[in-house]
Amino acid sequence: MDPRTLVIVLAALACGLAGWSWLRTGAYRRPDDEGPLPRHLWVPVLAPGVGLLVERSLADRPWPVLLAPLALGLVGLVLAAVDADVHRLPNALTVPLLPVVAVLLTLASVMTGDGSSLVRAAIACVLVGGGALALSFVLHGRSIGIGDAKLLVSITPTLAWLGWPHLVTGIWLGFVLGGLVALVLILLRRATRKSNLAFGPYLVAGALLALPLA
Repeated sequence: MDPRTLVIVLAALACGLAGWSWLRTGAYRRPDDEGPLPRHLWVPVLAPGVGLLVERSLADRPWPVLLAPLALGLVGLVLAAVDADVHRLPNALTVPLLPVVAVLLTLASVMTGDGSSLVRAAIACVLVGGGALALSFVLHGRSIGIGDAKLLVSITPTLAWLGWPHLVTGIWLGFVLGGLVALVLILLRRATRKSNLAFGPYLVAGALLALPLA
């Protein structure tokens, strides 16, 4: 394993452990959330894999380009854990994720001299991310949730910075994965068309899978 890969994997493991420590406190839960608190052990277990996936998928890119996708993937793991537990994406994570992504994408553009990618990311964020937010408000309860829309506002520029194919592939995969799981649950009678299903994990999975596939 080359030094860059090792550093990314170890950093991802450290972030995964930090996220796990926060999840164990149950700080994301509301007083009316019922059931035992999950152990969330899979978060630190998968974190190094996320780091390796990002690094290998972008092996031909300078290291600053890895930072935003890595942050998205690692925070996305924690968000997926929360969404799977309480079917909610907390503002404590989705809101600060956008400025973090913005700063890291700007850093990548400055250090690589690639200003056009930053412009593309900004345009995609406004059009796709803003459109998702508008849709969640206008069709409240009949489309994606507001939390999912806020997550898309961070996913969109991260993928668009890499290229339009990454954005299209990531969004498409997220909806396909979520739709397939929902269909299976309905067929197994574990859910109905009106059930509130966690969608955040599939948006994150789609974004990560787009890195090697696009």
